[in-house]
Amino acid sequence: MKRLFSLLLACMILFLTACNGTPPNNSQSQDSELKDTIIMDKFNWFIETPSRILFSKSVVFGYTYYYSKVDGKAYLYCFDPVCDHSGGKCLANPWDKGETIPEFPFHCTYFINNRFYTATVYGQIYSFAFDGSDLKIEYGPTSFTQEELNTQQFNWSPQFGVYDKYIYILMNADENGNPRTLRFNTETKEMEDLTEKAGNAIFVYFFYNEEIYGLNAKLRTWIKADLELKKMEPIEALPISMHFFGSVFYNTAYDDPTDYKNIKTIGIQAHDMKTGKTVIFSKEMLGVSTGYNYSVMAVDKNYIYFTQNTETSTLVGTITGSNGTVRKVYTWDTGKLYRMKHDGTECTLIYDNPNFEFPSEALISGDKIILEGNEFSFKDGNVVYNECMKVGTIGPDGKIEKFENIELVY
Repeated sequence: MKRLFSLLLACMILFLTACNGTPPNNSQSQDSELKDTIIMDKFNWFIETPSRILFSKSVVFGYTYYYSKVDGKAYLYCFDPVCDHSGGKCLANPWDKGETIPEFPFHCTYFINNRFYTATVYGQIYSFAFDGSDLKIEYGPTSFTQEELNTQQFNWSPQFGVYDKYIYILMNADENGNPRTLRFNTETKEMEDLTEKAGNAIFVYFFYNEEIYGLNAKLRTWIKADLELKKMEPIEALPISMHFFGSVFYNTAYDDPTDYKNIKTIGIQAHDMKTGKTVIFSKEMLGVSTGYNYSVMAVDKNYIYFTQNTETSTLVGTITGSNGTVRKVYTWDTGKLYRMKHDGTECTLIYDNPNFEFPSEALISGDKIILEGNEFSFKDGNVVYNECMKVGTIGPDGKIEKFENIELVY
């Protein structure tokens, strides 16, 4: 009965999505303004669409789910009621390898021109429709032997770059042991060897103002280049992060970022690609304790969300093993979540649970915050871990009113 309900709900969601023309937040739209906006689609933990939020995390054993904005539950990303999700044929089970699709790396999946595209380290690109159907091998082998899986697993770097209709790929080494940059056109299905044409190769980090920023694939020094790699020039290292909005990167600020042995956090920094300036929001400015570290977890159009960590580990309790051995459990997380405006003002504590550990990534969608959390509880004097996907409702005052486990429907 659950499965039938899930299938009917999926059909309803697809209908709702067809009526909503808003592109997902990590899609590359031909009509969108790409200038003065940081474009970085790397290691996604979430992919948001108008009606769903896709995620694949360790807490759900590597399965791919989608969170329904309609009913607030999460379902396996499969719409075949008789599928057993095995043999590499089902995108809900990305780690079950098959002869055709050796892996489904969710973090290397992108939404381009209304289709999902996945690139793999095995030198393969495939695409599928919004509902996981119509799987097509766009580039690379159509099947793999076990020997090929072993020898080809490092063909391409897993750090792909996506800009407009293109997927930029770093081939780790050609027949002469040299790196090469390839570019796949998702419209024409053509693969270009940019290194052969321009003589350059780049390890792509992000795109900004129609230029590529990254590392020289040979020298590993910072560079920027045009989209064809015809011109590359060295630049100073940039304080980038996985958290950004518009032209600004947000990250933890350090007293001396180059002093790895005596690292000291001083607050949160904002680096604007448009102006080239970096602004520091110090701990004193934020009005929070100076004895803690701060890590940005998410950014939306209005706010920066960050967590508070202790500078030294704190004892949570102990776990007694089956053989009677006792192991101490420590945490660096205070269980505090803050948010502030992009200019560093209105810093507010919006959640406080000393028995909760926050991840490094979260998704803000409307008044919802979704993340994978780790909550401690205690039973018979022992620490018990509760790893789960959480959804919180952000109230009018900015504080999380409800923070609940997402119900997983298999």
